[in-house]
Amino acid sequence: ERIGDAAVVQLYADGFVNLPLREKTLIYHLYQAAIAGRDIFIDQRYEHSLAMRDVLEEVLTHSADIEPEVRTEIEHYTKLFWINNGPYNTLSSRKFVLGVNSDDFGIAVMNAAKHGAVFPLEEDEDLATMLARMEPLFFDPNFDRIITNKTPRAGGDILLDSANNLYDGVSMSDLQTFDERYPLNSRLVNDNGTLVEQVYKVGGMYGEQITEIVGHLEAAIPFASQPMGEALRALILWYTTGDDANRRAYDIAWVADTASPVDTINGFIEVYMDARGIKGSWEGLVFYVNEEKTEDIRRLAIEAQYFEDRMPWDDAYKKADVTGITANAIDVVVETGDSG
Repeated sequence: ERIGDAAVVQLYADGFVNLPLREKTLIYHLYQAAIAGRDIFIDQRYEHSLAMRDVLEEVLTHSADIEPEVRTEIEHYTKLFWINNGPYNTLSSRKFVLGVNSDDFGIAVMNAAKHGAVFPLEEDEDLATMLARMEPLFFDPNFDRIITNKTPRAGGDILLDSANNLYDGVSMSDLQTFDERYPLNSRLVNDNGTLVEQVYKVGGMYGEQITEIVGHLEAAIPFASQPMGEALRALILWYTTGDDANRRAYDIAWVADTASPVDTINGFIEVYMDARGIKGSWEGLVFYVNEEKTEDIRRLAIEAQYFEDRMPWDDAYKKADVTGITANAIDVVVETGDSG
């Protein structure tokens, strides 16, 4: 399906059916861990995204009396919202807006409420007040206009001018004398002039989601290889404590495991969304080695010298001792958060 500048296609993990039951069970638990954390990234990306998603999905699931043209535009915007994990284009970082006017959207919300839709009202708020509060989120392209702004206008600040939720009220000048204990896995907040690290861990920020992730990782361990089990235990310890030393221990254990047929990436990894390049965005991936496709690579690699000898250039430039590559072909089961 084509949606704006994006296309959605259905892909298959072809080799899954041939995996032993133990590996299928392992993949199931790792898959659930990846799904459990997806709202972390959506919230990291923009602090209003989860509430916006609730509004959109409530409207679309209670749309009996909504004008067809209005519903079509709301559905189009919602699909873009799902694809981009919020109201910002993943490639450009720019905000995209709803293609109906605010009055028509308000009528759609009111009609949905009549059919049982429940909206994310704040304390002492009615639907009209909620719509007024959220109007710039849906309709103003210049309100929180860019997710990551590394080149702000003159006099601007790369943190204050970025719409992501990795910082709250923090400027670059605030950080000149501040030593972060949890640079990768925390949100930094200016609390009345005091900088506070809200750590992503069990019992901390995103604690509910991380606790669910940990539960699925624990369920996966009995089905994992010994090296992978060690890596998963290290990952659980990092999620539990938030300490950077435990994160390094997990990284070492993960890199050391080169033979397990199933693998996962789960945690706060890439730092591109942070204008400083420090804070990690959450992501979850699960994949496994497709033995049939990997064997095709091995067969080609064995014949590396054959191909080198027949390259269409002068013999003087051909190597006499070519060694084929070593590589695995993988099937991806799921990608969520920053990777999906």
